[in-house]
Amino acid sequence: MPVESAHSAALFDLDGTLLDTPRAIAEQFAIAVERVTGVHPGEEAARRLIGAPLEKMAAALSGSDPESATAQSISEEYLTRYRELIVPKAADLVFAGVREGLERLTHQGFALAVVTSKRHHSAELILEAAGIRDLFAAVVGADDVSHPKPHRESADVALELLDRADAGPAGAVIGDTAADIGLGSAIGAFTVGVTYGVYSTEQISMATPDFIAHTFGDVTRAVLGRIGK
Repeated sequence: MPVESAHSAALFDLDGTLLDTPRAIAEQFAIAVERVTGVHPGEEAARRLIGAPLEKMAAALSGSDPESATAQSISEEYLTRYRELIVPKAADLVFAGVREGLERLTHQGFALAVVTSKRHHSAELILEAAGIRDLFAAVVGADDVSHPKPHRESADVALELLDRADAGPAGAVIGDTAADIGLGSAIGAFTVGVTYGVYSTEQISMATPDFIAHTFGDVTRAVLGRIGK
């Protein structure tokens, strides 16, 4: 039997869950590494790291420390390319069914938030450009917390902002990586792993979400079927 949704929250990852950005992120991040270090790490290597905070991605791809000048320079170079080359295309990167699905969840009483490994400002920027910022009552970025996903802190902050601290097991966390599923499990939420983002069906299955979705329509139906009215 579905759980009453009047006090439920749905927390969404951003890249690879709401927006088809992973390919562009991997491309521009690899170029940023090359601009700073002179060595191109390969787009696939960058893609595998999507979901981690910028400095950790930069460090892993450059063989440096996350707090080093090299990692900081790569992150800033990437952010410039992100603002200039990715954000302007945001409206065309929204996955099919996202707006309709989010609107349906809102109408069923869900409070919606984005919980991302992006910096807060970057997340706000691309959500606005994509035309879907208005559908979320809160946005939590990696720089809003001390411990990013899969630690539960970002979910706790989101639930507090939504005034849904009692959502707990009646809420849902939706994402395309193990970090998202780990976040949901940490707060006892219903977890939905999507296969159309960074992780393949096999990879997201290994993270053991409660439900595997192949489209955003699947996401909406799963959350409503498990939690909705």
